[in-house]
Amino acid sequence: MHKPLLLKLTGLVLVVTFLSIGVTTFFVAQSAKNTLIDNLKLDLVTDTELVDFLLTDVNFDQLDQKVTDLGKQIDRRITIISKQGIVLADSHEKQLIGADYAQKPEFSQAIADGVGIDLRISQFTGEETLYLAIPSAKLGAIRLAVASSAVTQDIAKLYQGTIPLLVLVGLAAFGIVYLVTRNITQPIQDMLLVTKKLQQGEFGRRVLVKSRDEIGLLGRSFNELSLTLEKMFDTIYDRESKLNAVLTSMNDSVLALNVNQRVILANRAVGELLRVNEASLIGRHVGEIIKSEDFSEIIQETITYMKSIDGEIQLSPGSSRIIAVRCSPLQDEDGDIMGVVVVLRDITKLRRLENMRKEFVANVSHELRTPLTSIKGFVETILDGNTNDPQLVERFLTIVNGETDRMISLINDLLDLSRIESGKQFINLEAVNIREVFDSTILALQSKTLEKNITVDNEIEDLQVIGDIKLLQQVTTNLVDNAIKYNQEGGRVWLTSKVMDDEVEITVCDTGMGIAENHLDRIFERFYRVDRGRSRQMGGTGLGLSIVKHIIEKHQGRIYAESKVGEGTQIKFTLKLAKENEQENN
Repeated sequence: MHKPLLLKLTGLVLVVTFLSIGVTTFFVAQSAKNTLIDNLKLDLVTDTELVDFLLTDVNFDQLDQKVTDLGKQIDRRITIISKQGIVLADSHEKQLIGADYAQKPEFSQAIADGVGIDLRISQFTGEETLYLAIPSAKLGAIRLAVASSAVTQDIAKLYQGTIPLLVLVGLAAFGIVYLVTRNITQPIQDMLLVTKKLQQGEFGRRVLVKSRDEIGLLGRSFNELSLTLEKMFDTIYDRESKLNAVLTSMNDSVLALNVNQRVILANRAVGELLRVNEASLIGRHVGEIIKSEDFSEIIQETITYMKSIDGEIQLSPGSSRIIAVRCSPLQDEDGDIMGVVVVLRDITKLRRLENMRKEFVANVSHELRTPLTSIKGFVETILDGNTNDPQLVERFLTIVNGETDRMISLINDLLDLSRIESGKQFINLEAVNIREVFDSTILALQSKTLEKNITVDNEIEDLQVIGDIKLLQQVTTNLVDNAIKYNQEGGRVWLTSKVMDDEVEITVCDTGMGIAENHLDRIFERFYRVDRGRSRQMGGTGLGLSIVKHIIEKHQGRIYAESKVGEGTQIKFTLKLAKENEQENN
């Protein structure tokens, strides 16, 4: 159990006070006892000499009676001992007459030195008794005995008188000690209270200083320390706030590790990258978080060589995500390694875009090189003048014209796609009758349907959708043209609609050759062709469906394909319904 300092100091001082009084009383009592005994000895010597004087002329027959009377008068036990040590008379113990006292210490000492003294327990009274004997010229030796209880009674009275004094002194000491120790401990208690407030972050608290002694100096020093801590914590909090603000606002993920590769700091971007709460990362080994041998090697090399290292890793074996890593050493003022700072950046999209750019450049180059090579060959043949057949020259020029038209179409599609992707394409949203848009498209492509004897049925409901009519015409033209182009002779194309809540799903179906399942997810990519040779032969640029997809997404719709080889293809896309259609459906 915790005991206050005030109680401890008060108790300690009281113990010391009582102990001092007790020890002092004990030694005073002992000194008084010794003094009383010495005085008693002097009294006994005087009384013994007086008894010797009074017994000088007493006959031997009257000796015992005279001794008895004198013993009563002086309140002392008187014993007369002959020079041979035989008891001649005794004032109190008559049965001792004739006893041999030659070996008594006080008798032998009195015969030898003139005065004999001994303090011992009386065999008759059982009390401590002081015996004193002096030699007598006539009788031999006179011995007086007195119980020491007379002395101890005085000592007991001294002790009894000391107890009230001890109580009074104790009470006075307690009051004085309590007040003094309270003046000492109160500032300490105040400091303790302020310290607890400091632990809770309340740095504005101060200790009230009332004195100029060491306690007062301690209080003033404590207040100065509190002020210093307040300024220091304000500075630390300001720096920490700025650091947290910087780390939080960073798009890059930042991890700080100690030399044991355990996380000591992680920003919010790290949690988003790893899909965990960043606070749960603190204290964990980085190997538990990112399971990559390349990452571990980068960190170890940074710690070993104390230099920044860049690299690329995968977050885990088999992961498709690519992470750029920059690892830099953390050093203290002496240049010793404290850990590392790791900056992580997800570059998966960047690498995918780079690959798409490379593929795009390669595809464009390939798409342009083929017609240009053909044009150059026919032109050189004509320029060489090796052909005099006008029909052959006309045929060559027709091919050149076709290849030129295909390149123009390719360039136009590229410009359209670039405009849509960049967001520079202005979209004029309005209510559009989607059935009428498909009707105009079917009419525009009627010549192609007649060439292949293909039947086109427009089964779309008379619906108003929200969209840009020009862009929607581009969508319908691409989809219906593809359905005709890749259909079989005498095939069929039909268009359907399905209303779903606030949108409509349009389906363009054909009975063409179909698309293999492994190609369905990629047919909306730029320059992707299921059958490159046949697509190019039919005049396709490989950009039509990619343009369609971007236009539909600009209209906040979705587009996807369903197909079976040999049975045909269904291209489905969604558009938002105009409000008047929503009201009718409701």
